[in-house]
Amino acid sequence: MPDMTDDVSTDAIQRIEQAMRAIASHDGSPYRAGLDIWSTAMGHAGSTEWMWPTWLLWGALTDWVEVRPEEKDQAEHAMRRAAREWLSLPAHAEPRRAYFDRWLYDEIGYDRPTPGDCGA
Repeated sequence: MPDMTDDVSTDAIQRIEQAMRAIASHDGSPYRAGLDIWSTAMGHAGSTEWMWPTWLLWGALTDWVEVRPEEKDQAEHAMRRAAREWLSLPAHAEPRRAYFDRWLYDEIGYDRPTPGDCGA
């Protein structure tokens, strides 16, 4: 019997990457596609190693538009960069970890965990 979690995760990954391709190609609203990425990742936050940081990143990017609407252009530019960079990564764990490390801590500004913190 197939593992349904794997099927759900694969579908979620495909949906997220489809939204990223739309953002990267300027097809539609980056904000709306970003909300789709955020909500899909939130619904699968524990299913793969990278769904949780995807949820954090796209939550921050879409919040940027909501909280500072006067900076919408800058936020959407960041969304396009984040989408293009993700889509250009090899499908290996280390480049993905480096991507999230840079985007979450250097670009977005979350506090970097220190050794001994929960989840570090």
